[in-house]
Amino acid sequence: MKRIIVIFFLLFSNIFSLDIDGKYVIGEKGEKIILKEYSRIVVYNFGAAEILYKLGAGNKIVAIANHSKEIWPKEKTEKLPLAGNISKPSLEKILSYNPDLVIFNVMGNEKIGLDKFNIPSITFSNKNLNDILKNTLILGKLTNKESESIKVVEELNNKLNYIKGNLKLEGKALVLYSDTPPTSFEKKSLPVEILETLGLEVIVPEMGKKPIVSSEYILKENPDYIIGTRSIKNIDGIVNGIPLIEETKAYKTKNIHVIDSSEILRASHRVFDEIEKVYFQLKK
Repeated sequence: MKRIIVIFFLLFSNIFSLDIDGKYVIGEKGEKIILKEYSRIVVYNFGAAEILYKLGAGNKIVAIANHSKEIWPKEKTEKLPLAGNISKPSLEKILSYNPDLVIFNVMGNEKIGLDKFNIPSITFSNKNLNDILKNTLILGKLTNKESESIKVVEELNNKLNYIKGNLKLEGKALVLYSDTPPTSFEKKSLPVEILETLGLEVIVPEMGKKPIVSSEYILKENPDYIIGTRSIKNIDGIVNGIPLIEETKAYKTKNIHVIDSSEILRASHRVFDEIEKVYFQLKK
């Protein structure tokens, strides 16, 4: 009964993710595809690719978007044919792989062109932990790996419950998207949710998406942790970008960190392992 309740909640909590409406799956941008098994998939979303491999459906991927960073499992994804840029998918390349489904990233799509050839497509986005769980179940339905997807979601839920019950940090945290100028993630973002899952109070200025963070704001809030990711490559960038940073608790306790964005922003099942890694990195 508990399994049924969890899965029902995930499938019908419609918050920025794939959704099921009768015999259709609804994409991030409102696209509809028939709820059935697909066998030749071109993937422009790396999180979706990693989840498909986790479900044992990697053999259904016929091509993947161009990429410069490793995609799990590297030994398999590096052998996949390339289908063009994420933000500018190539219709010609897509058609050359004769797909029965194309999974796009929110950054770009070729739906109009594909519709002319009756090739279904859908936009995939994991913006939070619940999205990852819910979309894993739906990808399982779309690849005839439903039982595998249920097992994976149960494992991830158990891991999340363990993290919440055993891995706890205290204090305020500032998580930065860029260091020139210092720019924070919005409140409803995966990096913020990861830190909050670990018990931290994440501070975010009340000013739209990716707000610039003033030195006055940082000194006033005086965070215990300052964490950089995305375009931030090293701690020096953070230190040099924030005047008077030496006055903060984070600086005084050497709690300024940089986290690899490809691990926590790709938003696949592997994020749940990365939460543990973030904990141990910040715990040092």
